[in-house]
Amino acid sequence: MKNLSFNRIWQLIRYYWRTEKKLYLRLFLGLVALYLIIGLILHIFAHLFSIDDFGIFRMLFNEEWIFWGFILICTARMFYVLEKKQTATTFLSLPASNIEKYLSRVVYATIGIYLLALAARLTANTIFCIPLFFDENWPIGIILRYKLLPSTWIISSIGFNTPYFLLKMIACILWATLFAIWPWSLFTLFGLLFRRHGWLWAIPALFIIVSLFAFVMFTMADNNWNHQQQEHFMILTTLTIIIPTIFNYWLAYRCFCRAQVISNKLTRL
Repeated sequence: MKNLSFNRIWQLIRYYWRTEKKLYLRLFLGLVALYLIIGLILHIFAHLFSIDDFGIFRMLFNEEWIFWGFILICTARMFYVLEKKQTATTFLSLPASNIEKYLSRVVYATIGIYLLALAARLTANTIFCIPLFFDENWPIGIILRYKLLPSTWIISSIGFNTPYFLLKMIACILWATLFAIWPWSLFTLFGLLFRRHGWLWAIPALFIIVSLFAFVMFTMADNNWNHQQQEHFMILTTLTIIIPTIFNYWLAYRCFCRAQVISNKLTRL
């Protein structure tokens, strides 16, 4: 099975869904419950504290932190089947090559976790919006645009008057997607590099790298770079995202090839 077969990858994805759909259902319900609990806490705090104090709570319990934190932690846990002897034996003995098992797992878990988190957030927002549908002061268009769908402020802030704005929006989405794939690759790597709780190691690494990137961005803005300098910086930044992303996924695959059923080592190097 040295040849890569997309049919076998599809069969593996179907197998994962049959064996893990209950797990995904529990994750979905748990995330919805977390959103509802935090929304209830924020609603109570809004009536107990001032606007400034409430802003602090709003920042600490931000939906984006929950959304992306859940995705990244689950990404680091996508190969949890290797942590127990029985599940590791079953997974490693599947009739497929290592690259097929790795790709199928990464594609299945990455897309599945994102869709699950998005569905949970949409479900929680829908529950919160139920009272608004009976309030005449909230038109249905306003509810859909600002309350129901997550992150619609990004779309509403972009104009569609000329093709230039449309191309700019597409470029922004592509660059944001590329920037989001990099932390996915980082947490995938740490999830396979460390045999237990790889996300605990990935969080400080992500914080340090993002802090360095933010410092460079602040330096660029503070020095008033011209348009050409900013374009060169964006090209360099894109390359510094693409190359580490490819390297992270490649190194994660090498760690996966070294996976064993029984081992007490901290890492898979």
